[in-house]
Amino acid sequence: MINLIGIGYDIGDLTVNAFSAIIEADIIINFDNIDISDLDSYTKDKEIIDRDSIKSEEDLDTLSEDMIQLEEDSEEISNDSKAVYSKLNESYSLIELAISKSFDNDVALICSNNPNIYGIANLLIQISSKYSDVELKIHPGVSPIDYASSILGTPFDDFIAIDLNKTLSSSKELKNKIKFAIRNDVVLFIHNIIGEEDDLMDNFNLLKELVNEYGKDLLVAAVNDSSYEISKFNEIDEKKLNRNTSLVIGTKLSYKLEDYMVTSCDYIVEPKFISQNMDFFERYLKDETPQELDYDCDYLPCHKSLEACDFCYCPFYPCADGVTGGEWIKDKDVWSCQYCDWIHLEEPCQTIRQGLGDILKDVDDLKDKHIELLRLRRECLLKTLK
Repeated sequence: MINLIGIGYDIGDLTVNAFSAIIEADIIINFDNIDISDLDSYTKDKEIIDRDSIKSEEDLDTLSEDMIQLEEDSEEISNDSKAVYSKLNESYSLIELAISKSFDNDVALICSNNPNIYGIANLLIQISSKYSDVELKIHPGVSPIDYASSILGTPFDDFIAIDLNKTLSSSKELKNKIKFAIRNDVVLFIHNIIGEEDDLMDNFNLLKELVNEYGKDLLVAAVNDSSYEISKFNEIDEKKLNRNTSLVIGTKLSYKLEDYMVTSCDYIVEPKFISQNMDFFERYLKDETPQELDYDCDYLPCHKSLEACDFCYCPFYPCADGVTGGEWIKDKDVWSCQYCDWIHLEEPCQTIRQGLGDILKDVDDLKDKHIELLRLRRECLLKTLK
């Protein structure tokens, strides 16, 4: 039996099932040579194998002859391929070793982070398909995605995770994935941003090129272990990026909230209206409210960036979404629109008007169709936010 165990970012993140599998294992194979010294009291009587000891293992005779042949033939191939084959040979050998020992023992195959994210689970399943009767169970650790989310707040809505230096991925494939995410307002989680050399690789430069072309003002969080920095992508400090850095690239709907990075989500607050609000939309439905700027208004200008007065009162109130500048008044349970200029700009006003007619038939629809109105708001945000 093989129990594939993801440690996560910290040994304390082990699940109860993963911890039990380690305790019950006869043999522990440490795939990444990670520090498991905190488990010494539970593993002192067990056989432990890591990358440093694998070359002396007698069981290497049972490993894949194909990979051994690749190493023997490596003199005839490029240096880049040699490095790849050498790394793959170690990884494949550890997995083959785990499989060979699992027929007579319970094996805990331990890896860093989440085996489902970094593809070790994928590799184990594919290699084990060469053999009959291989039993395995996968115990996920805290993935780098979950870890980044936990310290940033919750920047993920819909998202795509991309390994920036996957061995077999071409630059064309990588480019298509990145462009798809940015163009379709999907949060991008980027890991493995640095290749084998201690320098940024061409793929990171490709990422920079695409983001700067399609979304240079998007927020990005660079997560390093327990620290992070949030900035616009075109202001990222490349000197602070390293092998352990993960990047979370937001969408048009991502914004900084205090010390966190969040992305607009289904945060729905029951609408509350005052008489002036209801009166305004009664007149709006009769086409009696102003369009563009209302020069007869005593409060003009009421916002810093004011181009249109079509929605002196907001049909989406309260949106409870700070992406356009709104915020809670602390300890008052009141949503303030004081710093939201979006709905007072010409393009959003025109876009909102086009969709509002299909929803707002009666002033009571402001309450009864609040969710439909918030869907319209999100649609208009994606069309008009730069």
